[in-house]
Amino acid sequence: MTAKPDIGARLAEDSPYAALIDAAYGAFACATPPATGVCTDCCMDPEIEADFLNPPIREMPLTYVQDWFFAACNPPLAKSVWMYLLPRVLEVLACGQDPSYAGLEVSLSRFPTGDRSQWTDAQWQVLDGFQRQFLHDQVRRRENALDDVLCMFGNAGWPLDDLFAQVAAMPDHDLIPKLWADWCQGRPTIWITAFWEASGNSAAFAFYTSQALYDRIVATALSDDTDPDLAAKAMRVADAIFANADWALGAD
Repeated sequence: MTAKPDIGARLAEDSPYAALIDAAYGAFACATPPATGVCTDCCMDPEIEADFLNPPIREMPLTYVQDWFFAACNPPLAKSVWMYLLPRVLEVLACGQDPSYAGLEVSLSRFPTGDRSQWTDAQWQVLDGFQRQFLHDQVRRRENALDDVLCMFGNAGWPLDDLFAQVAAMPDHDLIPKLWADWCQGRPTIWITAFWEASGNSAAFAFYTSQALYDRIVATALSDDTDPDLAAKAMRVADAIFANADWALGAD
């Protein structure tokens, strides 16, 4: 076999995710599964497939993870496979990388990762902590579209109402610049990813265009206490909401 690639996507010791990811490797420690759980006929690179389960999970190269995600799979995946891979997948995400070439949104959806009943208390503490930290971090850092992040967690089984409540609880100085970056750099529009499953896209759109969110954004835009740059961005975000909201149809 050719030389193995660099591991890649290894978390620095001083990363804000370091303790959480270390806890993930402990909480999800399990036996190496007997098979990859994905298509074995043609999807994976033959050399990667042959070596996939040989490296310790902490040392699984990013290229192996991405090649595994490229292979066909009929969810839900066997829990034994997903439990084994999950801490490495979380580490890849914490490093700002996508485990899948397809996009961030599919990263956690091969098993109902967000279903609390599937996990022990220790495992759920890791998953719940990761979800909340990652969502808030992505809003502040603005690396991925908010809808892409919500879709990743929503398609993986986290309750949408709880995800939307977390977004609504974020401070204006974090949320408004994020919505402006996602929706208003160009013609104002509400970004919805095509990866949503079931009615997730409709629920997300309803949240983004809700009267409650619009009223909040407008109040911030018009407040004398708001920084002028934030106020300007808030007004653009409010315009995008109003232009797309069903309740605004026919309004003056």
